[in-house]
Amino acid sequence: MTKKIYKLSGMHCTSCAMVIEGELEDQLGVRAACDWIKQIVEVEGEVDDKKIRQIIEAQGYRVVGEG
Repeated sequence: MTKKIYKLSGMHCTSCAMVIEGELEDQLGVRAACDWIKQIVEVEGEVDDKKIRQIIEAQGYRVVGEG
């Protein structure tokens, strides 16, 4: 099982984090945990960078790096 952290921009509140977590978990079957204050999402499972970026960006947020 792979674990990766992505740096994001555009999250403003807990609801933003919940949207990202829910979409990643529903569409990819991974475990996702967002911290909107730190502007990161930690993804654990079968990680596909391209799909993760597409899902996050489709919700109106941006992936600005990995950490």
